[in-house]
Amino acid sequence: MSVIKGLFCAAAVALLLPISSPVRAGPGAPFLETGGEPTDPHRPPCTTAECRTIESFLKQHYCGEFPYGNGSADSCDLRVRKRVGSQEVYADTDCDWDANSLTCRQNGHVQPALRAIAIREMRRRGLPKPRARRVLFTVWGVPASSWFLVAADYTNVSGSVASICEVILLVGPALEVTVVRAMPFQRTDADVPTITTWQMVDLVDVDGDERPELVLEGDAYEDHWLEVVRIEDGSVKTIFSGLGYSL
Repeated sequence: MSVIKGLFCAAAVALLLPISSPVRAGPGAPFLETGGEPTDPHRPPCTTAECRTIESFLKQHYCGEFPYGNGSADSCDLRVRKRVGSQEVYADTDCDWDANSLTCRQNGHVQPALRAIAIREMRRRGLPKPRARRVLFTVWGVPASSWFLVAADYTNVSGSVASICEVILLVGPALEVTVVRAMPFQRTDADVPTITTWQMVDLVDVDGDERPELVLEGDAYEDHWLEVVRIEDGSVKTIFSGLGYSL
């Protein structure tokens, strides 16, 4: 999981790697309403049949029944964690609040090669070497393949400052790497952070094509939404962004 969300419902717009526009945008100008007014970039209009199929699946499996905040009519509560996919979980983390502090534990086994790859990618994005020992990992196996999804997260809060770095990677049988999402190391306000993080939610067929897609939750300051990433032959493509809620 992304520790930043547990601390302060993380933050506003950060680095998003170059990825294809999600099908939610439909044809034409993807992030403009009629009349040229900008829309929420995390919730562009859902105008295609593929988008509506994905949105329906996500609503059914990951959305709570009581929307709130200032979002659109299809806002929904994402706080209840659900998983309906068949991925094999090799490692994950769990966190608990205790006396106003957050304690997180690493569960399961992280293969040394996957750990090394994730740390290397985080170091390339500015993570100081001494902080690598505090990185937490989630590792999933992609069904019917030799590929792995690896999420690595570093979060540290000191006073009013949070230091954060994260990567989500697709790693192949020959240890080839595709970066799905990345948050370069940076410091931000712990109460009103100015970054975006992601959490892996599920790995499941969301559109009926008999191939699993990666479901992510994006977290920014007072804003939370779902994204769907298609995985195919070592490549990734974002095909949906939307739902969730904003405050």
